[in-house]
Amino acid sequence: VLTAVTAPANWTFAGAAQVAVPGMTSALFANPLNGRFVVTFSGECAVNAPAGNSSAWTDVDIVVLNAAGALVRTLPPTVGAADAFCASNGTAGFDGWESNSITAVNGVGLPAGVYRVQVRARLNGGATGGWFGERSLTVIR
Repeated sequence: VLTAVTAPANWTFAGAAQVAVPGMTSALFANPLNGRFVVTFSGECAVNAPAGNSSAWTDVDIVVLNAAGALVRTLPPTVGAADAFCASNGTAGFDGWESNSITAVNGVGLPAGVYRVQVRARLNGGATGGWFGERSLTVIR
């Protein structure tokens, strides 16, 4: 394990902007030239949407930041808004909680350096709010 973080507190968000998920930014880790690493994000999640909307969703992007905090790349398969991490169930309010996980493998093409990984979330498809409960982020080689 290169680095791992957990966050037990509930967190909700709203709005159209992509936001960093609190507690889901790793510590810095050294990565050799083209060094591969595996990132797994797991969390409890729910989506608030108007009644009848069962197609709203929250997506997550797992991003690599350099030591200064600048975005280096977004790791596939989390690139863009099309990858749903959790979705609404057609009732208004936060319910239908799910515990989900996504894994990304990357590092090829990165220069040797010091990096950190961060999870960012965004609302889609008419979602009015996102909710994350217990969550963890692990980076391994």
